[in-house]
Amino acid sequence: MKPIAIREKDLLELTKTEVRNLPGALFSGTSPLLKPFMKKLEVLLPPENRGKGDSYILSALHSHIDEVHADESRISIKSGEIVVEIRREELGDLIGERYPTTDHQRLNLPGLLFLQSGPALQTASSILLQREHKLRIPDGRRTMRYVFHIGVASLDADKEKIVVGFDPERLPKRADGSCVLQGE
Repeated sequence: MKPIAIREKDLLELTKTEVRNLPGALFSGTSPLLKPFMKKLEVLLPPENRGKGDSYILSALHSHIDEVHADESRISIKSGEIVVEIRREELGDLIGERYPTTDHQRLNLPGLLFLQSGPALQTASSILLQREHKLRIPDGRRTMRYVFHIGVASLDADKEKIVVGFDPERLPKRADGSCVLQGE
């Protein structure tokens, strides 16, 4: 496991992006992961902001989140004293209804949540992986998204930092058995 810690100053320095709420940065993108859970996530918003529809919930959510934890079995999101959990089984059941032949036990919740973040967090993570662990993600937005989808094994975020647990062993290997990320 190769952990990286991303702070507000890192995002500003590496991507020229100002982020006012680090845990909320995980909810600033457009991944469809959270779409089925909008009603569940709505309780994280203040009462006066509820009942305004899924688009509003998704756009307002990032400013109201205090902590996030994601591992293989669940995503836990905290706002004040309220905690909402999304379990892998829940997501697998929803996907199974629509795509009954898909291999749902292989869902990577931390990777899927990481893809929900915006490009700034993904770019900063890529730069820090190269700086701190000599792992170079090949160029291309799709390639970077694939690498993070597979390789992000855990996420922990609070007001101080986002810690991404990246596991390069999850990625496909080259013919010689080495990691596909250059520099390893």
